[in-house]
Amino acid sequence: MSSIYPTNAGLLDKNATTMKRQNWFQQLLFTWVYPLLFIGKNQPLSQQDIFRINQDDSSVISYKRFHNYFSKYFRSFNGLQKSLFLAFIGQLCVCLVFYFISISLFLCQPFITEQSQKFFIYETEDEKPTLTNMLVFSLLFFVYMLTLSLLKPFQLFQQSLLSIKIQGALQQQILIKTLKFPVIRSQHYSSGELINLLQVDITQASNYYNACFQLFLSPIFLIATVAIFYITLKKEALVLVIGTVVQTIIGVIFGYYYGVIQRKYMICKDLRMKSVDEALIYSKQLKLNCLEEYFEERIKHNRDKELAYLKYQVYLQILILFMQSSLSIATYELWFLFADELNFGLITIMMQNYSNIAMLFSELPNQLRNFQTSRNSINRLSNYFQQNEVPTNTPVYNTSSENSIEFNNAQFDWQNNDKFVDDNNKDNLNQEENGDIFGININLAIGKGKFIAFVGGSASGKSTILRSILGETNNTGGQITLNGSISVAMQEPWIISGSIKQNITFLNAYDSVKYKKVIQICGLERDLKSFKNGDETILGEKGDNLSGGQQKRINLARAVYNDADIYLLDDPLSALDIKVKYQINQQCFNGYLKNKTRILFTNSISNLQGCDMIYILENGRIVKQGTFAQIKYDIAQSESEEQKEYMDIKFEESHYPKGQEQKQDLRASLIVAEDQQKGSISNEVFKQIYKYLGKCWMFIIILIYFVTTVSGQMFGNSKLALDGLSSEEFRSIALVAYLITQIPTCVVIVILKLYYLYRGLRTSKQLHEQVINSLVNASYTKFYNTILIGRLMNRLSKDIYNIDLLFPNEVYNLTCWLTTLLLPLIACYIYLNFIALPILVVFFIFIIYLTIVYYRCLREVTRIESVSKSPVFSLFQQIVRGSSYVRTSVPYEKVIVQQQENVDIDLGNQVCLNGFQFWYQSIAGTLTNVFQTILFIICFIFPGRTQKMTNMVLSQMQVVSQLLLNATVSYGNIQMYGISFERCLHLANKIELEERNTSFITPSDEDNHQKNQSIVNAIEFDKCSFQYRPNSKYILSNLSFSIKLGEKIGIVGRTGAGKSSIILALTQILDQTDGSITILGKNMNAYKIAELRKQFSIIPQDPLVFMGTLRNNLDPENKHEDSSLLKVCEICQLFDLESFKQHQLFSEIQVQGSNLSQGEKQLLNIARCLLDNQKIILVDEATASIDGPTEEKIKDIFEQHLSQCTILTIAHKVTTIMTSNRIMVLDDGNVIEFDSPENLLQNENSEFKQIIELIKHSEKL
Repeated sequence: MSSIYPTNAGLLDKNATTMKRQNWFQQLLFTWVYPLLFIGKNQPLSQQDIFRINQDDSSVISYKRFHNYFSKYFRSFNGLQKSLFLAFIGQLCVCLVFYFISISLFLCQPFITEQSQKFFIYETEDEKPTLTNMLVFSLLFFVYMLTLSLLKPFQLFQQSLLSIKIQGALQQQILIKTLKFPVIRSQHYSSGELINLLQVDITQASNYYNACFQLFLSPIFLIATVAIFYITLKKEALVLVIGTVVQTIIGVIFGYYYGVIQRKYMICKDLRMKSVDEALIYSKQLKLNCLEEYFEERIKHNRDKELAYLKYQVYLQILILFMQSSLSIATYELWFLFADELNFGLITIMMQNYSNIAMLFSELPNQLRNFQTSRNSINRLSNYFQQNEVPTNTPVYNTSSENSIEFNNAQFDWQNNDKFVDDNNKDNLNQEENGDIFGININLAIGKGKFIAFVGGSASGKSTILRSILGETNNTGGQITLNGSISVAMQEPWIISGSIKQNITFLNAYDSVKYKKVIQICGLERDLKSFKNGDETILGEKGDNLSGGQQKRINLARAVYNDADIYLLDDPLSALDIKVKYQINQQCFNGYLKNKTRILFTNSISNLQGCDMIYILENGRIVKQGTFAQIKYDIAQSESEEQKEYMDIKFEESHYPKGQEQKQDLRASLIVAEDQQKGSISNEVFKQIYKYLGKCWMFIIILIYFVTTVSGQMFGNSKLALDGLSSEEFRSIALVAYLITQIPTCVVIVILKLYYLYRGLRTSKQLHEQVINSLVNASYTKFYNTILIGRLMNRLSKDIYNIDLLFPNEVYNLTCWLTTLLLPLIACYIYLNFIALPILVVFFIFIIYLTIVYYRCLREVTRIESVSKSPVFSLFQQIVRGSSYVRTSVPYEKVIVQQQENVDIDLGNQVCLNGFQFWYQSIAGTLTNVFQTILFIICFIFPGRTQKMTNMVLSQMQVVSQLLLNATVSYGNIQMYGISFERCLHLANKIELEERNTSFITPSDEDNHQKNQSIVNAIEFDKCSFQYRPNSKYILSNLSFSIKLGEKIGIVGRTGAGKSSIILALTQILDQTDGSITILGKNMNAYKIAELRKQFSIIPQDPLVFMGTLRNNLDPENKHEDSSLLKVCEICQLFDLESFKQHQLFSEIQVQGSNLSQGEKQLLNIARCLLDNQKIILVDEATASIDGPTEEKIKDIFEQHLSQCTILTIAHKVTTIMTSNRIMVLDDGNVIEFDSPENLLQNENSEFKQIIELIKHSEKL
């Protein structure tokens, strides 16, 4: 599914659900669920079957309500909470009223128990109530229980609607904030952390008011509890009141500490997601640099920090459980000891009272934990929303002004934008602010329709000026005034997942005439003809199925297609063929855009003859300015650069075949639909879960718990129900029997929970490690080229979060609920009249059928809901990457509408999922109430073995409805978390992997013999062909050549010729179908992949620079001494650069090197290459996007320190590799020429010689 252009067209045109047109009674019964149930019971539900969310509940309406208040209060104390409260106060009141009613009804249960006793416990037959009284009571009892069963699910569903509305509002707010937030100037908020905010924090924050209901109404219910104790137990209630108050205080204390730990846990989770995001984005570079193990260990290290706080949460949960169980036992024992009078009836009422209250207040720590968790997320979101934004820089359309842009003493720098960050991180996040911060100070005006160029080397200030115009830097003085709209083409191409046409027209109306013209002037006509599906070809994320030049031109075409007054062009012609560069310069910059204001940022003055003014930059200052004619003789490189480009053009004309199309087999879409299973969760998944949970040990623990609990309960019941006991005899029995039954039960409960949480942590750790190991070792061409990173981030965030603690807690809950549910059922069979048994059988037949239908639908809707989140995160992640363009060149409304469609689909699925869950609670509760009423009547007419046991069983059966619901909800949740397992296990076990540590063939004796002899050739190709994946076109075809040790080879060819594929072939990223390759005297297939890649040092066009210190980046695996690092830094002059001057090896580098220039990144990569000290160096367009001085510096490093190495240099320009021993010309994956410059010059008829003569002639002139 395209993340920008969703394919859910059928869904988006569907009518909204009819829930809105139903009356309250119909909503109470969830009648809107039944049409889906009828579909789901016969076939798996699909996205097209799900109703869309109501307009009133949609993200559009929710955001409008929220924004009306947030715009007023967001700077005030608790502004986010206040805005959400006022925006959704109507829904809040509905939730509050129904919550209060349902809890109040629940607290009335002791009175029902007290009255029901009178029908079974009496001294003589004369005291036995009449049948009429019993029937009246049964009816009232049924109405009471039915009301509770209907109101509770309805109240929970209303709370879920409140959460959904809050999610819709916050998701819109976070998108809008991100569009206005300078991500490039933030150290804290990278793509990974923003995904965490969008996915985890918004979900937790949406439950804030639900947590508030439960927490802040607790004191009211505590007072009501005391009153109920007093009414039903009189003065005997004192001990129970004290026990309840103490339990409440302990719950508050533990809940507070749980919140503190959870806040630290979320910080560690952010750090992990940041490192995961970086590893996934740099997947190809990791393989080329053989750093999979380092990044895997890095993620594992951050995950271990996260798990450490999860362990603290586990310890707290165990301690809370132990304290609550111990307090409960102590309360009962003290009550038995100090009560004036004890009998069976009184103790039954007391146990019913206290068990209900204990059930309510035992959740207090969880309620406080949920409150703290949601408040932490609210604070994190509020902190992000209060970050400084990019100035609006609203264009001023002043027709009388002659200038498009005015710099009025404009002073800007790169000071960190982060503020209000958590106290634990303030020192770390702001540490760079104390150092020197690079800035600019400019005063000039750029006239309308002018073509201006800013020229400078690395760290000269080009990017600072560009980002300042876009408002992304820190304004320390003066201002920049814009008079017109802006379109921008950034240096790093921004490619979205979608067709080429969608990339170019991006949210703009399609105009066929303009579109064809833009394709032509951006040099894309030939490329589109070469694609099997033309401009309908679907591009992968970041455009990895295109060449670098094609990505650049599509990025430029998008900027040109977008009508604007001012065009900001950040080195858009680097890495392009010379002829294409000239074509774009003439037809686009000086042709199609000639009446527009064009500002070009570049590192060379070549091809700038058409500029009206050129500004030369150094250290953030303009040091020279003038027209091309005025400054060309002041710039030493200008003439030589013109001569080199002239030579490059002639070489292309002479050596590149004319009129041939390179048919690239890019299918209509490489992106595969997200895997979504159908039907039951596979046995394979359950087997894996069973293995994770300890296999037979789990059943042994469960069996011990079950036997201990059931035997203890049966023993206690039998002792307490003895007839003819005095008060003191009953006291003696109760004191001993209760201890005997409850202490073992308390111990096994603690052991059970400890076991589940311990196994859960181990499971989560193992599964996360397996997923990460699988991802870092996944095939680049067969996996990463077919997947969206947003999908992976979704699974590594939400699904892992589900497995961390929610899954083991739910398994524990299910075990407890089922055991507690079986106790009264077993008692029914033992103590009740046999006539009641058929009712139990019929009841369970109905419940089982209902449950099967429910789970069948629930499972599919859960899968649909999980998949529907991926487009939300994929779009958001891609918007973050392209924020500079989206922010300045696209109206916010278009992006917001696109995201609203994705969000509303997901929210509609959530409504459906919640509707299924609460419908089941409602219908199952109703059936249970019917069963309980019939059972009550039958037990009255046909008494059981004893009156006391009959009463006790019926008292326990009153909570069967809630226990059954709890058990089925727990199992449903386990099914949902099982789908999280399913999705993660798919990544762990079912994606295409590289065999990094296995060679394809066993080295032969001949290979070993050759290895012992002196090696002549570094690389040998013998009739080799390669393709990306089976059944695709050959990328390289029938290559045969050899390269000697120490030889310098230059590889040239037009865009898409297969130059970079040579590197992918040598590193076994491509599939080899024919021929053989020998590397350093050994068959390439005899190497393990990891061993093979370590034979090369690779300097790619897109350097690998990651979050950490300079030292981490130079020596990730910590193999070298500091002295070696300092030496290569001196060679590469890294400490002369502004970014590394102050802190040197300990200079902090932000995510993806966002605080470094392209030249600084490339020098860092070369320094890493010098440290590796390999015999073969592969260089891919290393100087394409850097300035002349830096390029000369790099050439000097190669000549002085890598002269003994075999170097393969890929370049678009032949002049950059003229010093090579031989030059290889590629076209459509074939070698069409491979010879030395000397041999070419010896041929009198050689076009190459004529080119050299022309250059010599121009030099004489």
